[in-house]
Amino acid sequence: MLKKIKSALFKMLIGVAIILYVALNADDKPNLAIPEAAQSEYNQLVKDLNANRTQDALKLIQKLLVLQPSLTASTRVWLYRKQGYLHSQHRHNHLALDSYLNARKLAEDKNTDQANIKLLRANIERNQSERDLKQGYRNARFTGIAKTMQEEVLILYFYLNDNRWSKWSNQDRLKNQANIDQVTAWFKHQSQRYDIANLSFKTRYFFVHSPKGITKEWLRQSSFFPYAKSLISKQVGYDSFEDMINALKETENQNVAVVLHSNGKARSFAMSCRKTKRKANCQNEYVMLTEKMEKSAYSWATQQVQAHEILHLFGAADLYNIQKAKNYATTDLMNYYSNTLKNATLDPITAWSIGWAERPKTPFSITIED
Repeated sequence: MLKKIKSALFKMLIGVAIILYVALNADDKPNLAIPEAAQSEYNQLVKDLNANRTQDALKLIQKLLVLQPSLTASTRVWLYRKQGYLHSQHRHNHLALDSYLNARKLAEDKNTDQANIKLLRANIERNQSERDLKQGYRNARFTGIAKTMQEEVLILYFYLNDNRWSKWSNQDRLKNQANIDQVTAWFKHQSQRYDIANLSFKTRYFFVHSPKGITKEWLRQSSFFPYAKSLISKQVGYDSFEDMINALKETENQNVAVVLHSNGKARSFAMSCRKTKRKANCQNEYVMLTEKMEKSAYSWATQQVQAHEILHLFGAADLYNIQKAKNYATTDLMNYYSNTLKNATLDPITAWSIGWAERPKTPFSITIED
């Protein structure tokens, strides 16, 4: 998914910059008519906007719009524009577009919001390069060694080091551990939306040296994972990879996520078990991260890539490549990336796939493979 990010990033950032400029200059200080009953919410909104507390500000704007139908048209236009501005900061293009369309309906000058509407529609289209690859959603619930994301989850995290393409310094590993802490904290925060109790994570890190040079091409070949399994089990001190996993599990039914990480630039991927109509005992599932620990134009997405790929192990399928998901679950991490992980969401379809919720209605089919 990183290739998709890079191809659209530059144009998207230009679009966001223009959106922010227009939002800050279009009726930024109108003559607002705030009812006395809503004055405290409005005052708090101003504080949140000034402090860049975007999520809190969005909640207050929604509250004002829903609970104060007596607001004047100009006041509602201002609120919708602020809402659109904040959504665009989060890179939530669909939500921002809806806000600016609502503003245009009420505004006296119908042309004021046109530039933002055009830019947001263009940004949405730039994120559709892989949209038509699939017709349906792959059901992979309750498969493999990471059947569901509940109770205490064990993450076995392996740094693959070859001292060449994939070279890990102590600083790199500390930086990455901070990323994974943010990822697991986000999982726990999202689980609260679905009343999932007692979700916790235990992450164990291992440094594995590869005498063979690692390349991004080899990582995707069928010969790599057997090599990695043998290398890891020997260096960690077990006869086999499966023996290692069973020994490291704290309970027999503990869910285990295996993550391999090469410190090189390539497209990360996950090999997850598939749900089939016939009985299967798939054990070979893992994430292969190729996210380099460096400051770059794309490092803002690293935590989201890590969370996205780990979710695959627990049953979540991609949404960004499903034809009918373009306007569905538009802030879900499996469909579109946000400006930061904390502003991404885990919507009902993904919650269902990892065992958190009932199956929702979808505009696409959900399939089980033969």
